[in-house]
Amino acid sequence: MPRLLLTHRPEVPVLLNRARWAVTLIFFLHGLLFANWAARLPELEHRYGIVHRELGQVLFCNAVGAWCAMPLAGWLLPRLGSRRLTTIGALLFCGFIPGLALLHGIGELMVLFLVLGAATGLLDVAMNSQAILVENQRRQPVMSSFHAAFSLGGMLGAGAGALAAHYSLSFATHLLSFSAVAVALVLVAAAALLPEENLHPDDAAPDEARSGFRWPSRTVVALGVVAFCCMLGEGAMADWSTIYLVQDTQASPALAPLGYAAFSLSMAAGRLCGDWLGVQVGQRRLIVCGGLLALAGLLSLLVLPLTTVGIGGLFLIGLGLSTIIPTVFSATGQQHNMAPGTALSVVSTIGYGGFLLGPPVIGWLADVLTLRLALGIVAGLFGVLIAVGLTLPAAKRQTAKQLAGLDQ
Repeated sequence: MPRLLLTHRPEVPVLLNRARWAVTLIFFLHGLLFANWAARLPELEHRYGIVHRELGQVLFCNAVGAWCAMPLAGWLLPRLGSRRLTTIGALLFCGFIPGLALLHGIGELMVLFLVLGAATGLLDVAMNSQAILVENQRRQPVMSSFHAAFSLGGMLGAGAGALAAHYSLSFATHLLSFSAVAVALVLVAAAALLPEENLHPDDAAPDEARSGFRWPSRTVVALGVVAFCCMLGEGAMADWSTIYLVQDTQASPALAPLGYAAFSLSMAAGRLCGDWLGVQVGQRRLIVCGGLLALAGLLSLLVLPLTTVGIGGLFLIGLGLSTIIPTVFSATGQQHNMAPGTALSVVSTIGYGGFLLGPPVIGWLADVLTLRLALGIVAGLFGVLIAVGLTLPAAKRQTAKQLAGLDQ
């Protein structure tokens, strides 16, 4: 991962603090807008007259767009820098979302989701790269707090979707208003992101520098599998939990989005404590315990199809998954088999594959089987997450004295 080398000037801590809050705002806005349209997927199905299988095809277009854009983002990062690419990705993401309520057919909708997915892929890679630059310069674990901001945005976005449905606010007015405010905030945040003029290439390992390629180590592959299972579950809850609550528990369209709001609330709460928990219990144990909690929540949701149980189950799922991805990213940076930047790109690509490809596959399976059985496959993947997590090497824990010496 590229490193930003800043000289030790009095204003540097100010720049880093401003950059931290700017990155936090970008993560928050991403979660906010994503949840706003995800929470109203039942209305999207009704508006365009599509069934689960067709919605799965639409979501698959989103996945294809993101997968095509992620390698492009990797090529653009050393040329534009994460500051510019984060700004571009965020503006594109905000700009495409209102189109979901302004089109006239499923064909147009699939094209829009393709370009929306591309914007999502660019933004995901760029904002996480900027986040790692901030974390490296601060010499303090803050990655979990960035992901907490995404979850908090998701919680508020789902709540906004519930209110919009309750008061019969038009889909177009809802998305246009949120997107317009988000664009203004992105422009404010862009000015505070870390500057790129002193950006230097990553210090890759010597053999990687000579060959330009290296097979991922067993640890890196295992971390990627954990990320895949976790993010597939997260994507499934984002795209299908609202529909499941409406269809299988007979929740009202205004009440059902509160399930995803509970999921996002617990994700945010868990991630706010994620860095501290990793120090207290260790990374491997945190991953395994999180997987067990998520599995328990999903099984309760599937076995007892009641609205209150479903909302509670989603809360447990969010709490269990909350710390896994930030912990995986930290563990990736601490392993010594590959250069951190190279390893992180491998783990991120595998992980986001689960987040983007899982939901459309669940849509196809829901029509062939049922939505409940399709989500049961996610429970199986949570079991895989737990099993693979047990094989991860134990990372060294920082002592309280070391933590007290970190820069504030």
